[in-house]
Amino acid sequence: MDDVELRDIEVTNAAPRSLDKISSDMPLLPNTSSSLPGEEDVETGIGTLHVATLGDRKRPAIVTFHDIGLNHVSQFQGFANFIDMKPILKRFCVYHVNAPGQEEGANTLPHSFEYPTIDQIAEGLLPVLQHFGIKTFIGLGVGAGANILARFALHNPTKVDALFLVNCVSSAAGWSEWFYQKVSSFYLRGNKVTKFSEDYLLWHHFGKKTMELNHDLVHVYKESMMKSINPYNLACFIESYIKRTALEIRREMDPEKKKTAPQFKCPIMLVSGSNSPHINETVEMNGRLDPVNSTWMKISDCGGMVLEEQPAKVCEAFQLFVQGLGYPYINFQV
Repeated sequence: MDDVELRDIEVTNAAPRSLDKISSDMPLLPNTSSSLPGEEDVETGIGTLHVATLGDRKRPAIVTFHDIGLNHVSQFQGFANFIDMKPILKRFCVYHVNAPGQEEGANTLPHSFEYPTIDQIAEGLLPVLQHFGIKTFIGLGVGAGANILARFALHNPTKVDALFLVNCVSSAAGWSEWFYQKVSSFYLRGNKVTKFSEDYLLWHHFGKKTMELNHDLVHVYKESMMKSINPYNLACFIESYIKRTALEIRREMDPEKKKTAPQFKCPIMLVSGSNSPHINETVEMNGRLDPVNSTWMKISDCGGMVLEEQPAKVCEAFQLFVQGLGYPYINFQV
């Protein structure tokens, strides 16, 4: 075998893993400064919703919504930076919606402010769609954000093309969840993240196994929660989430009953990690969906944070999902 000489090799040190917001000197995708997100505050009937947009607004829309304890940066930025997302982002415009008071650097909400219910937050998406001129969209939500997008789709079926939901729960909060979340929100209302709140939120996002094995990822998210989330505002969001009602959906196999049964009208994919603390809840929700237009996917070797732990598998699943909606083939080698 002939020797091969390598020339003009430039060695750079790998950047430490971080959830810091991207800036103009650190674009989302290499050599594409236009990929930097624009951010706007949209006034709605439930207060101000902070929205970050990424991509050409003339393209089809993807609307994302984050889980409790996170925002659009900590929830989706790492996934958007993944190389396999580059061809997807070139074909869509992504609108990252933050729940009231959950964006980075948010001021503490006035104590007189009545935080909206989960149903009200879902309906608050309508003014956002009107503001940006979005007629229909594909929803990408995680945890509480997935539940919010699901509620919006049930009440506004003509606005949603499809739903890609991670760790979505269709039931009301059980006693165990209610207790831990209630205690956590009690401490957070003191305007600080206590050890109890921190441990519970990390378990909620990762699950026990990931917390034991992936210390680097858990540490990054722990730091992000400590510095980017307003504790009091988070307490309000958590209390709103644990007061949620069950989704009004029912699987009916009888053709006549099926016509009037409350159900999603759009294609829906449920995703959960094999070690996710919410996998049983996603199985339960899948049992209530119409099998004709729904899919359930379990990602192996993964906890609750599937976008970070297994981004390649999620990208591939999302690619096949949008192809099934009629969008053209997305070449991941672009």
